[in-house]
Amino acid sequence: MNQQRAVGWLHRRAGLGLHPDDLAAAVARGAAAELAAISAPPTELADPWAGLELDPQDGGRAEAVLAWIGALHGSTQPFQDRRTLLLHGWLVSAIDKVTIPELMVEQIRLFMNHGGDSFPDLLRSITTNPAMLVYLDGRTSTAEAPNENYGRELLELFALGVGHYNEDDVQSAARALTGWIVRREDNLAQFVLRRHDATPQTLLGVAGVDDVDSVIGAVVDHERHATFVATRIMREYLGELTGSAASDVIEALRSAYLDGDQRLDPVIVRALELGLEDLGGPHEMGSMVLAPIPWLMICARATGVGLRALQRGSSGAFRDMGQVPLLPPGVAGWPAGIEWLTSSAVVARTRLAATIAETTDQSEPLAIAMSDEDFDLAAQHLGLGDSFTTSTMSAIRSTTDPAARLAIALVSPENLLA
Repeated sequence: MNQQRAVGWLHRRAGLGLHPDDLAAAVARGAAAELAAISAPPTELADPWAGLELDPQDGGRAEAVLAWIGALHGSTQPFQDRRTLLLHGWLVSAIDKVTIPELMVEQIRLFMNHGGDSFPDLLRSITTNPAMLVYLDGRTSTAEAPNENYGRELLELFALGVGHYNEDDVQSAARALTGWIVRREDNLAQFVLRRHDATPQTLLGVAGVDDVDSVIGAVVDHERHATFVATRIMREYLGELTGSAASDVIEALRSAYLDGDQRLDPVIVRALELGLEDLGGPHEMGSMVLAPIPWLMICARATGVGLRALQRGSSGAFRDMGQVPLLPPGVAGWPAGIEWLTSSAVVARTRLAATIAETTDQSEPLAIAMSDEDFDLAAQHLGLGDSFTTSTMSAIRSTTDPAARLAIALVSPENLLA
């Protein structure tokens, strides 16, 4: 195994990239050791929002976003942060409807602190999470007027997928989940018995379902659930595989989920192991388009650009690139693949790459490699498995300006992929 390529691939797929000095140290440790190290539960998780008031009437939303970006920039647990981004786009709520930044922050904290634990337990927690109760209208769901929004998305987008439930199941889930509110005085979730329909329901063929625990129990015991989770993890970390390659990977990840007490981390680790095993082989798994936030962090870490410059340059850029933290575009989350590369999004990335390049200290290893025209080394510093293509090299050589050359490398097709 080419350790340079393997470690770079690992940190681009499952982390947030590395500074060239840190990348060299990781390569010396080797990909297997690096995977074990980054996936180990951290002893302590920093809270990006500690001490912030996040007043919704006084810039709290922007403050919450900038604090999270700052935490990602300085992260010492990139595996966990990348998993948090996954969950933010999977078990979706959004600030435009929730409106209260602290509720969104509490949901992200849930993903940070418990995203690697039991996924059924996470589903139980997200069901009564205040932001989710607001976003999918659970707080207004009563015995007299059960709201089906959350029950439908739980079955379709969170745990089973289309075609594995029917409308009766949606209605049963909705009735069993009635009775929850978000208290106005402190924004905490509360169960109100008089608003709840206690009639036992039949959900997915399971009788006697009448509360959160029994709803989630029926869902995660369904034969499709483990396959759904495996497929979601495959697409997130390995891409859109097809044919026998997809079937084999899904079966391996399904087993990892069931054998790992239905925790996500063993599934993610197994996916990465499979990716590393195939790297450079005849059945190598394909490239994936990086979402804007991971791409930005990879660029910032590779260039050593500081947080202040990053925050200044990214003002408005998240919207233009199509990924605003705390604001997924809909309950299905963000798009994936080539949809990240609309013409307007590429223009936004190009502008941001230029800002990063102009701010990069010329003593940084990546800047030195570009200045020395050692473009193979520059590609290595970015964690790329291969050198730049001929067309990218031509674009880089079309200018003699160091910042322009670096910007071209940052927004090159090679660096837009993982």
